[in-house]
Amino acid sequence: MESPSASAAPSAAELTRRLKREAQRLGFDQCRITPIGEAPHADFFTAWLRAGRPGVMEFLAALAERRRMPVLHSPARDGAEPFRSVIVLAANYAPGAEAALTGPLAAEVARLEDPAHGRFAAYAWGSDYHDILRLRVYELDAALRAWSGRATFGKGLVDTGPVLERDWAAHSGMGFFGKNCCIIHPTQGSWLLLSTLLVPELFEYDEAPPQGSEPAPAEVLAGLPPAGDYGAWEIPLHGAPAGEAETQVATCGRCTRCLEACPTGAFVGPYHLNPQRCIAYWTIETQAPIPHNLRPAFGNRIFGCDICQAVCPWNQRLPATRVVDGSLAPQPGHVAPPLLAGFDPADPYWLDEAAFARRFAGTPILRATRAGMLRNVCVALGNQASPAALPALAQALNDPHPAPRGHAAWALGCLCPQHAHAVRPLLQRRLTREKDDWVRDEIALALTAARERNPAPPAAY
Repeated sequence: MESPSASAAPSAAELTRRLKREAQRLGFDQCRITPIGEAPHADFFTAWLRAGRPGVMEFLAALAERRRMPVLHSPARDGAEPFRSVIVLAANYAPGAEAALTGPLAAEVARLEDPAHGRFAAYAWGSDYHDILRLRVYELDAALRAWSGRATFGKGLVDTGPVLERDWAAHSGMGFFGKNCCIIHPTQGSWLLLSTLLVPELFEYDEAPPQGSEPAPAEVLAGLPPAGDYGAWEIPLHGAPAGEAETQVATCGRCTRCLEACPTGAFVGPYHLNPQRCIAYWTIETQAPIPHNLRPAFGNRIFGCDICQAVCPWNQRLPATRVVDGSLAPQPGHVAPPLLAGFDPADPYWLDEAAFARRFAGTPILRATRAGMLRNVCVALGNQASPAALPALAQALNDPHPAPRGHAAWALGCLCPQHAHAVRPLLQRRLTREKDDWVRDEIALALTAARERNPAPPAAY
């Protein structure tokens, strides 16, 4: 960190220079600054909430006004200055740089498509980025306070706080809004972990990229035509070599790859995601039963989903040799673990709370809970439909939590009729002592599958 000057507080230009240099030193790939105000897409956010899109994510509506107007985060104490600036930070986790991986990591990546292995979203391949980036944001605020003489703390938020960080990222010129709802930078793609820091200091602000008129919130909410061209933006290129262009025009154009690739049809249209059809929502955010009609589309994905990013041309053209921050880099065992490994009596992390906490300590996987992850694993095992999963599913069928029991019953039903002779006794024994009505219904459906040679798929909830 640059040492504070004994002279007067630095100018806005000097403070901006110091801040961006410090952000880079701390490991952020981008740092953009914009004046605080109402979030640019606040009206769509409000309409999206009213449409009931968040589902169980009630926290999104709990502090909705602060998301719309981040100045409301300002300190309440007497004499404290209100927040005037939004500092937007991005760390690139670049999962596509797998060509540079070697040893166990390379072997794990090669097994991502193997149905016998679970698949985590790329941001969960390493340590929990929330913990890593939060400390960096706090350190950046400490440096800023030392330079400006501010006595109060800024408000640092890493993806989990009430601020529409993607709005501010786009407004500051960090990237453009993709049709898949991600912020996309032309040379760093959408593999960006966003943080924000709200502060009272004034800076030399980054300009918002020029753009044409945007679709009205009502149009986006209703579902825009997928192949529409909704504008192009001139995005600044951080650290462009001398003599080369300092900006690049970026756009989705008429591309629809992300919208078409989503296996559950989670996109109502460009810029409008319905979480309640999203694999990430079901595998992370809720402990509820996963709708029957969505389960087959999950494949072996047991924590999140990257499909709408993986198919994006802006990501596919990124160089495979780019450098990833070491603390955010993948770790062996966190990319594509064998689905059945967590049922091993030596380390039963899908079955035992303490073993689960040990196995995934310091990772985002803990957010989904052990019971939630076992539910997800049961769906993946059902999609694999291998008789090798019978002992594991028999254990899950007797889990203390109903969600794994019900999904284990469904998975056992997926093994029928080829293995009905082994499946039916397991289900019948469980049914005699099952008290939960929903689980009993799941078992009944699975037993029906065990009796029928070509069972029809269960109805959606």
